[in-house]
Amino acid sequence: MNEKIVRTQAKNYDPAYPSDAQFVENVMWEDSRIVFVTLNIPGSNNDPVPLSGTFANPSTQTQEVSERTDADMHWLQAAFDQARDDHAKAVVIVQQADMWDPEALASGELGNYTPYVQKLADLSVQFGRPVLLLNGDSHVYGADHPLADPGSATGLIHGTQAVPNLTRITVQGSTNAPAEWLRLTIDPNKSQAFSWVNVPYCNDPLSSCQ
Repeated sequence: MNEKIVRTQAKNYDPAYPSDAQFVENVMWEDSRIVFVTLNIPGSNNDPVPLSGTFANPSTQTQEVSERTDADMHWLQAAFDQARDDHAKAVVIVQQADMWDPEALASGELGNYTPYVQKLADLSVQFGRPVLLLNGDSHVYGADHPLADPGSATGLIHGTQAVPNLTRITVQGSTNAPAEWLRLTIDPNKSQAFSWVNVPYCNDPLSSCQ
């Protein structure tokens, strides 16, 4: 892949899966030997809740969830294939869904993510280098290694193998206090490729925050 050229699944889909061409929002690029990929994976257990009113169309909604999820899996595979072929130093994945959201777990609403998480686990282990997953959805900042220990609270949710090289960051929601944004630094020359800090928003022009 040419560095910094953004590819979209709408144009670079696998011809074996023509329905993947719908998902222009799934993109991929490479910079400094890091592969970045975005995936349309929404919260609320991958969005299966039936729509109501004039938007109600169960068969179409079921088809959308199925086709979108398949496209996400294909695009994730393509990103790791690209990382392998280019001898990338790391992979960064950006999506909306928090697939370990404690509130959703309590209500039994995470199971639709399991096939995707299991594929992510397998691909990350095969890659063997740092993988960073950035998600929102639950809106409370946190960072962990959710699949490092299969016997841990997060490891048990999707039943994967141990994945010590996967780091996950949940970014702070815009309506939560304190109001902060995530400053992410990536250094492909370090064994710990990722470092980050939450930074306060500076509404006051005289504020010393950065």
